[in-house]
Amino acid sequence: GKTTPASSGVKLAHLLDHWDHIRELAGGSTKNIGIGTDLDGGYGLDQSPGDIDTIADLQRLPDMLKERGYSAADIEGIAHGNWI
Repeated sequence: GKTTPASSGVKLAHLLDHWDHIRELAGGSTKNIGIGTDLDGGYGLDQSPGDIDTIADLQRLPDMLKERGYSAADIEGIAHGNWI
């Protein structure tokens, strides 16, 4: 059958695992990480981690990043600043 976000087992924590890896490859820098979604009218939730029900769930990411030791400046950059 068709793999769905829920059946794949992919969660937001897996996304952060990839960000941790990118940060490691970049020598500790988070300047190459940024959130860009089409949840507001693009591809929708069918290609999102299974623990996202609405775009509002992205608000969980800053706390999750903080728990992993990301600084406030890193979190601000990932949330929007790195796109500027």
